[in-house]
Amino acid sequence: MKNKMMSLSQATDLIKDNMLLAIGGNAMHRTPSLFTLALTKKPVKNLKLCGAAPGLATDILLASLQADTSYFGFSGLENEAGLSPGMRKGMEGEGKVRAIEGS
Repeated sequence: MKNKMMSLSQATDLIKDNMLLAIGGNAMHRTPSLFTLALTKKPVKNLKLCGAAPGLATDILLASLQADTSYFGFSGLENEAGLSPGMRKGMEGEGKVRAIEGS
C-alpha cells in the first residue's frame, strides 16, 4: 500500500485558488487549525469552505480573506466565544465573504 503521509507544508502546497475545501471538526473541537494557519502563509485566494459546524479552522481562513464563500449549518466558536468573528468581519464589515447557511 502506498504511504500517504506528508508534511504540513506538502499538504498546504496541494491547495490552489478557487478550491472547495471540506473542513472537518466541530466548532472548537478536532479542527485542523494548524493546517489552516499554515495555509494563511500561502498566496491562495477565493477558497470555498464547507462544513456542518465549522469553527476555528474555517474562521482562520475567513478572517484572512483567503476564503470568499462558506457553506455551513452553524458557524461559531461554542457558547463562550459566540459566532465566528472572522466570518462576521468578512460578511458585515468587508462584504467579501458569502455565507450560505443550510441544514
